[in-house]
Amino acid sequence: MFGFGDKNKVHKVTIANTGETFEVTGKINLLQAAQNAGIDWPCDCKVGSCGTCRAVLKEGKVKELADFAYTLDGDMLKEGYILACQSSLKSDITVELDKSQKAVEATKM
Repeated sequence: MFGFGDKNKVHKVTIANTGETFEVTGKINLLQAAQNAGIDWPCDCKVGSCGTCRAVLKEGKVKELADFAYTLDGDMLKEGYILACQSSLKSDITVELDKSQKAVEATKM
């Protein structure tokens, strides 16, 4: 009765810089929900290692399914970056998304 999450719980996602919105039902991760809704969300690996699906969490709460620090640097973490493929929603959220993102390794060169 008190297990993790309600599989029927619906949260709303707003992408602040594009105005797009979609819903996330249950335990599905943010990236999968976006793709299911037809949102063009950048991703290369879907396992949290490339950083391409990153977004800035402006409002709301997510549960990290894996430690973001393995992929995102300290400055990114301080700025509120999350990995969509490794984020499960705990509330309605607002994010900013740069759809032209490249893998984190490519941006650090």
